[in-house]
Amino acid sequence: MHFPSMTPILAALAMALLGQLAPAVQFAAEATIEQPALQDPGIYRVSPAAREVLRGLQAEVRHERHASGDLIAELSLKDVKHLRNAGFAAVQLFPSRKAERAAPGRTLALAGYTSYAQMRSDFLALAAANPSYVEYVVFGQSVLGRELFGLRISGNVTTEENEPELVFWGNIHGDEFASAEVVYDFALHLVTNYGVLPEVTGWVDGTELWLIPMVNPDGHDAGTRGNANGVDLNRDFGFNWDGWGGSPSPFSQPETRALREFLQAGNVTLSSTAHCSGDVIFYPWCYSPHATPEEPFIKQVGWTYATAASYNLVNSWDDYETHGELLDLVYGDRGALCFTIEISNNISQYPTTSARNQAGMEAFCNIANRGLAGVVTDASTGAPLWARVWIDDNPYAALTDPTLGDVHRILDVGSYDVTAWSNGYLPKTLSAVQVSAAGTGSFQIALEPGGNHHAVQVTSVNPEDPFNQHNNQTDVPTAIGPPDGLAVSLGNSGQIVLDFGEPGAIVDGPGVDFTVIEALVPGDALLEAYSVYAGSTAYLQDKFVGAGVGSASFDLGVASVASTRYLRIEDHSGAPPSDPLAGLKLDAVTVLNHAGGPSLAADVSQLSLATGGVQNFALQGPTPGAMYLLLGTTAGTSPGQQLPGSQTILPLNPSPYVQTTLTLPNTFIQGSFGFLDAQGQATAALNLPPGLGAGLAGVVLDHGYLLLDATTLAITFVSNTAQVTLMP
Repeated sequence: MHFPSMTPILAALAMALLGQLAPAVQFAAEATIEQPALQDPGIYRVSPAAREVLRGLQAEVRHERHASGDLIAELSLKDVKHLRNAGFAAVQLFPSRKAERAAPGRTLALAGYTSYAQMRSDFLALAAANPSYVEYVVFGQSVLGRELFGLRISGNVTTEENEPELVFWGNIHGDEFASAEVVYDFALHLVTNYGVLPEVTGWVDGTELWLIPMVNPDGHDAGTRGNANGVDLNRDFGFNWDGWGGSPSPFSQPETRALREFLQAGNVTLSSTAHCSGDVIFYPWCYSPHATPEEPFIKQVGWTYATAASYNLVNSWDDYETHGELLDLVYGDRGALCFTIEISNNISQYPTTSARNQAGMEAFCNIANRGLAGVVTDASTGAPLWARVWIDDNPYAALTDPTLGDVHRILDVGSYDVTAWSNGYLPKTLSAVQVSAAGTGSFQIALEPGGNHHAVQVTSVNPEDPFNQHNNQTDVPTAIGPPDGLAVSLGNSGQIVLDFGEPGAIVDGPGVDFTVIEALVPGDALLEAYSVYAGSTAYLQDKFVGAGVGSASFDLGVASVASTRYLRIEDHSGAPPSDPLAGLKLDAVTVLNHAGGPSLAADVSQLSLATGGVQNFALQGPTPGAMYLLLGTTAGTSPGQQLPGSQTILPLNPSPYVQTTLTLPNTFIQGSFGFLDAQGQATAALNLPPGLGAGLAGVVLDHGYLLLDATTLAITFVSNTAQVTLMP
């Protein structure tokens, strides 16, 4: 990520006026999370040749296979008819999930596995008996009010420490009982052998271990795949969500919301999510056949578990395409490594299953501290920062811990360029950071205050691909951070929800409040239409802010929104769905009015042409001593103009007044060019002489300022705008 250099002369860029689009329907997010239960489908075997037809139906296809080699799918009668019309037979195995569980000889009954109540009681007892290294943590509630609990196991467990976080999840699908049991058993193994076995003691003292056995306790006790609302939780996560598994919207359920908020509170390094069945390990992606940027290394890490547990390692999409999985969320949103572990659900085989997965989890514990460990801080205060950390050119950045600013990323031996960025700071890169032959390396990055505020995370995204052609290979996280010419294509009618990092991150201030920046990339220079919505939560953005075409600026006041942390952007381009760059090519969103942040304020909103007058400006910037340039326009603030050689949008439309304020600084506007003082402040004054013609009555002058690097002239900040209306 970088801030490109600015040329001294601003070139006017003609931009299309915003089109007016009717507010569109959101992802289907509801104010409540209660959803009606789905009809219990039948269980069928279907030829693998029907894979694409099944995908079009968004059918639940299990990773296990029938003895014949056929796929095992959960289908409605309507689905069966659709398959038949497509030339594929669906052979019924059971008329419903309930009938499958009740069938003679089936081993999916809860008998023999630990119940929710017993597991909870045992975890509470372990934490009470070992308070120095075991903590019982409740991170949410299920639909029916059951606790979503886990154990945090670490030396000095009550103190947040600079160490990698390793998470083992289980039982996202309620009837996959063994997936909860292996996590539960591994927790018992760690607690009882701390201080006894050197390797266990080393893991606990050097790692923050999380054991979360039941993400779906309602489904576990009911023996159902879905939760109490009938939703498949592993199709409900927001990264490349597409409405599979009965999910009405991204993070529609309390269990998935709780898990997302658990992830937000820390910085997971490595994780696995246990499922049944198949004796196989899956790595991302689930939603796409295209490889992740570091697939060879991800496979190398996956084989660590697979070899120890005697499992095979397979790409998840190669087995069967799915959307809205935890596996994709952890890597795509958090930049952390995650693997799906498919294990046997057969109770008679459980002792072997437990031993194999204990060996696999131990193997992950052994490598959790390998790679790079770093800390990102404020260069002025030394305070830790919640920051994004990019390794080389991989767009899937790791995130630092919100409390300590530490980050731990598993990497192979080698040399890496490490770039860190946080909102309100200038990005900084360390070159050639080494991971030694011993498998470890470290760094510290102190960020200088400066720069604009931008999106820090993607909460949910659905780049539409209605024909499942997978032509879109853009990377979702390129919409995060400062503009750099890289972009994610939203697809025809696709949507993305951006998180700006803190409550009230964007405020309704003077003039426009934020700018959406579309990258004009080789092969697609079209300006795309879209609409923008605001909302106070990650799960609902229902306030229509406005419509745009290409890069455009927006005012929250239009929607009577005082502030927002989240924006949802919905494509309306009408582009051909098969186009690799279909839809809005979203590069970044720049915040112009930020709570407590840099600002431009004016003391009057009107000036008289007859008598003249003065409009005083107060500039507040993030970097004391920074060079600034105050500009104005008579042509409005949206869509603004792109600065030459840059992806930065100046929210002032081209006009002769722009050229006047640019070429004659400190004349028409006194103090329009200079340096911020030691407090990051400056003043300027627009002096309107008396006796100007009445023909100018009603003209609106909008003003905004740039902060520049005095050496390179690189733009480090673009302010909000302030305006004055010329009166008779």
